Amino acid sequence: MNDAARRLTVMEWEERMPLVPEAYRAECTVLRSLVPGGVRYLFSPYEYSCRGDALLRRLKFDGSLAALRLWAFIFSEKDRLFLAKEKGWKIIAAMKDLGPVPVLAYALPEALTFYADELWWAPCFAEEPHLLDEAAKLGAGEELCFVRAALGAMITLDYFPAPDLCIAGVGACCDDFSAVMQLIESIGYPVHWWEMAARFDLLSPTTEMFLRTPGGGSMYQESAREFVAGQLRGVVKRLEELSGVTITEEMLEKSRTVFNEIRGKISTLRDLVYGAKNPPLPGLEMMLAEFIAIHACSEPEEAVRVLDDLLQTVCERLANNTSPLSPEVAHSANLAEPVRIFWATPPTDASLITLLEDLGGCIAGTEYMISHAFYRMATDRPVVEAVAENCMDDPMTGSAAFRARRIVDGARKYGAEGVIISGISGASHCPFDEGAITEAVMKELDIPVLSFDVPYSPGRLSEQIANRMQGFIDMIRQRRAPI
Repeated sequence: MNDAARRLTVMEWEERMPLVPEAYRAECTVLRSLVPGGVRYLFSPYEYSCRGDALLRRLKFDGSLAALRLWAFIFSEKDRLFLAKEKGWKIIAAMKDLGPVPVLAYALPEALTFYADELWWAPCFAEEPHLLDEAAKLGAGEELCFVRAALGAMITLDYFPAPDLCIAGVGACCDDFSAVMQLIESIGYPVHWWEMAARFDLLSPTTEMFLRTPGGGSMYQESAREFVAGQLRGVVKRLEELSGVTITEEMLEKSRTVFNEIRGKISTLRDLVYGAKNPPLPGLEMMLAEFIAIHACSEPEEAVRVLDDLLQTVCERLANNTSPLSPEVAHSANLAEPVRIFWATPPTDASLITLLEDLGGCIAGTEYMISHAFYRMATDRPVVEAVAENCMDDPMTGSAAFRARRIVDGARKYGAEGVIISGISGASHCPFDEGAITEAVMKELDIPVLSFDVPYSPGRLSEQIANRMQGFIDMIRQRRAPI
């Protein structure tokens, strides 16, 4: 099979599917400990579009086998959740913490953990609002952001089976999902609540000594870490009650080792791709890969193999100086290199990243509100304490200025020429974050910022957003020194 470095439409990938080697299909299996020989999952984006994810037909995909495996791995998550539930495994829905709970939950044998939060993308990929409509019937209307789709999915059960337990993080988290989680409990689901501590800034009115995380170098108060560690011990206890299994430190260490491996691979992948002048992997595949970090898409062992495949492809392309964006860029104002854009907040309409690349741009760094999940957890202390310390790197548990600093540092590191902030309609945090990010980037980096909320426009791109992005890319081209 010709593994050319180029982007393909959904139908172009479908035409190539008969060329995928049988040996490669056999490698792509999940749930090996549940089903003898594992369950194959390598299906084309077109097949998943036929199952309901219609947005896939408007995207462009990397032409490598590694990218095909990545897409199939992400979109087959609901299949393995239903199969595991049918076979008697425990299904755990983590909610809002974005990282810590799965590290603890995967210490349990015969259990899968998924993030209900990630259902924010479901109405956008399906291009129809039935999950939002179901949520509205229970009181979660348009005043809340798209995470309300998780409530709708708890009713319809067409994206995941009924969870045996929901583990909900509250406290220093977004107001929208706090309301959604309370509604989920109100319809009868068992919920274990734990509180995430706010991270104070150095200028906060406190006499407490501050410490620094080993991963992200974030300053935090020791009492916050100890408080979170106590809350996470409560999570472990509740997992033991659910399963009837005593969770040992050795079991927790095994889970931490796997997640540290995943985080290390994603961090390496980010540096290789975002640091390249001609990126060896498109932005959509990178976005999918980054979200593996928070819960491994309900299959940690296969997540490692998926990431290994991507890393091998990226390294080969870097060695051969090939990029899937090169053909488009070559016809875009005769530019030798794509316009480098740092993207903040995950776009609810994934076709915006395809549009960016069609316009001759590329993703040069991201901050999708999960940057803490790219740091390895400390191995010189008990797992619960290490996970609690990693929580102190979460950009969503502190000030907007903290997140703005992380974005400035990332944009500088990867040589971004502009920053796009794609706000989420209805999200309570976006209006506060966007102003702080814009001010910090323009002051410290002197590069332009484009900020907009992404409207829900199923079946088509928002013309207003498309026009603004076109003008933004043209402006950055004009700022470049003549070649």
